[in-house]
Amino acid sequence: MEVILIQRERRRRAQQQQQQLQQHQQGPQRQHRRQERIFHPRTTLQGLREHDIIQRYRLNWQAIQQLLRNIEQQLAPTLVTPHTIPTETKLLAVLHALASGSFQTTGALVGGISQPSFSAFLPKVLDAIIGLTPHHICFPNTLQKQQETKQGFYAISGFPHVLGAIDCTHVRLVPPAATEHLYRNRKHTHSINVQAIVDHQGMFTNIVAKYPRSVHDSYIFRHCTINQHFQDGRYGNGLLVADQGYGIQPWIMTPFGNLSTASERAYNDAHKGTCSIVERTFGILKSRFRCLNITGGSLLYSPEMVCKIILTCSILHNICIKRNIPLLEPDPYMPEDEEEEDAALQHEGEQPNTAAGVRRRQHIVNNFLKYYHHHHLMNYCK
Repeated sequence: MEVILIQRERRRRAQQQQQQLQQHQQGPQRQHRRQERIFHPRTTLQGLREHDIIQRYRLNWQAIQQLLRNIEQQLAPTLVTPHTIPTETKLLAVLHALASGSFQTTGALVGGISQPSFSAFLPKVLDAIIGLTPHHICFPNTLQKQQETKQGFYAISGFPHVLGAIDCTHVRLVPPAATEHLYRNRKHTHSINVQAIVDHQGMFTNIVAKYPRSVHDSYIFRHCTINQHFQDGRYGNGLLVADQGYGIQPWIMTPFGNLSTASERAYNDAHKGTCSIVERTFGILKSRFRCLNITGGSLLYSPEMVCKIILTCSILHNICIKRNIPLLEPDPYMPEDEEEEDAALQHEGEQPNTAAGVRRRQHIVNNFLKYYHHHHLMNYCK
């Protein structure tokens, strides 16, 4: 009996050792076994109506195809495999992210790609579109283009010699910890201060997107290339219209603070009607691309990346204007708290008027009254 028990114990121990050996051999295999990758269907424009394409990507089918041809070479993969993400999918994912304001989860799901893949190609797509800047954001440099721009602005409110309306707007971001104070305002939000010049059609002709919110509007203009070109006389008698924070120069006209004559009121009315186009353009830009809108929260990227996003959206906005692509979102608006903050910043950075600038404004005032009365007389006689 004792011999039988000993034999059973030996067999049990042998079985245990065999099981342990098998588990040891199979364990590493289970640990290193790769999970099967799941490839979601890639997003395309097939089957989408024109209205749906514009609503989702802001551009229409023709504009997307043209943009794709222009940037395809820069985004072409070096190695093509059955699972390589097509250039069209990359572009559509980025366009949707810019339009919706959701850069990661939504952009990846709509594009049929993973979030890490989206984060990897997002900067490349932005850089490719920014490479098209000279073709889409151009200040009128030829005499013919300058004359067309002046006539376009003159038709708005009768203000002469205008080549652009200039102002700044703010795009919120989460700032770097080391320089957080540079991007903070009185309401403890953070943003990039973006200077833009627009023409009579509401197209951006110049963009400066690199300064934090603490930098005043007038400082940005003093240090931009366009201001230097005006000083050098490159644009002849052309001028810009701006708010009082910029200060009067021979090439930049601002409104009167205290009105004393009918001609000054007429000047201010014309100036307001002409300058308002830049605010409307900001509203349209932020309604078309929700990533820039205050309702979309703050961009979770570095300031350099946010500036690239702003420039990219400005280029896409100009493409929409050129192709008459409608804005399908609700009417644009500017939140009151942002308006108040902008006004406070402009007042702080207000620049003194120059004597030459004051003389030119007075010259416009003296001649504008004649136009003003003639214009209203002609309307009355019709």
